[in-house]
Amino acid sequence: MRIYYFTATGNSLYVAKKIKEKIEHCELISIPNAIKNEDFNLKDDVIGFVYPIHCGSLPIVVEDFISKLNIKDKPYIFAIGVTGGGGAKVSFSHINELLNGKCELSNYLCVKYISNYTRAGKNPTKERALKAIKLNEDILDNFIKSIKNKEIRRVDYKSSKRIFYNAWKNLFKNKDKGFNVNDKCIGCKMCKSICPVDNIKMVNDKPVWLGKCTDCMACINICPKEAINIGNKTLKKNRYRNPFIEVKELV
Repeated sequence: MRIYYFTATGNSLYVAKKIKEKIEHCELISIPNAIKNEDFNLKDDVIGFVYPIHCGSLPIVVEDFISKLNIKDKPYIFAIGVTGGGGAKVSFSHINELLNGKCELSNYLCVKYISNYTRAGKNPTKERALKAIKLNEDILDNFIKSIKNKEIRRVDYKSSKRIFYNAWKNLFKNKDKGFNVNDKCIGCKMCKSICPVDNIKMVNDKPVWLGKCTDCMACINICPKEAINIGNKTLKKNRYRNPFIEVKELV
């Protein structure tokens, strides 16, 4: 089994690791790394996708990855959408569209944590995050049993045109507009390392954004000095990392 995951703050990685703990011969692969390595030919009999929900559906990086896949035969494929409390069903039909009839999802799950989209709201405290994670543990355990048994749950939701998603993805081009770094920056390069699309370069030991941001908020949340902000509206907001995931697992 291979699980391809995308994570910015560790939530999706935490979910993927929980599966790996309970299923033998399970390999976890970062989707940004898979893209860099052009790992698009999949031969495994069980394949999983674990990702956060962005603007109601797939992160741009995940959409790009799945659209390029060449999947051999008809494997058992599952998806887990990790949300901030909303639904994930649009993302499941989105995946089936990208698979283009060559194969389809065999099973799926929505894990509901708490939003950490720093641009639009406050991040959860550690206490609230732990509570949300605990509330989903039994749900996740039951799903792990279902994929062990290769139970089938087909996606019966037909996707809409995803008007807001497409506008966010295609029209809202300058997603890093307003990103800035203050004097707290220590030049550690964590922001550059965590960026899934190499959108950051270091100039005089300070990050500079290159205009191809995918709006994942990873650089803002990983900064150990909270030196990265969007304008001034994030100055008083706390940063977030899944309490069970270490920094070194993300960068």
